[in-house]
Amino acid sequence: MHEAYSWFLSLHLIFMVTWFAGLFYLPRLFVYHATTDDAPGNERFKVMERKLFYGIMTPGGILTVIFGGIMLALVPAHLEQPWMHFKLTLLALLIAYHLWCGKLVADFAADRNIRSHYWYRWFNELPVPVLVGVVILAINRSITDALIGIGVILLLFAVSAAVAWRRARGNTG
Repeated sequence: MHEAYSWFLSLHLIFMVTWFAGLFYLPRLFVYHATTDDAPGNERFKVMERKLFYGIMTPGGILTVIFGGIMLALVPAHLEQPWMHFKLTLLALLIAYHLWCGKLVADFAADRNIRSHYWYRWFNELPVPVLVGVVILAINRSITDALIGIGVILLLFAVSAAVAWRRARGNTG
């Protein structure tokens, strides 16, 4: 069983990396798409977003969940552990974010975007604390450690937002 588990873990991690690559890149495409005002550029971004969401991100997410589910079936005792409950909660948040990205792809495809590139810059950061929490939980199996990691990331975001706000107001002194 150990050899099979190792293979499923490897596949789980490969597709998780694929999924996260898309989760980080798609909102960056939204940033650039939101600033595009020419028809050829608009159409080009629509194609890129659709292919990334449906051709890379969604298969990556589905396969991540499938291989994670297989690992849980092989070691069901993990389902009794609080760290796994927290990890699955973070996974649910990530799936919700993924679905939100899909809605935004559809909005851009129908020329219904109502948000600025600034909004998408912040939206792009939402999966970062989830990634930090999931990795810490998978390695340390400690909710406390995961919360500390997530807290540090959120603190860095708060500092970054304060600096950006201050710069925008012209108070860099």
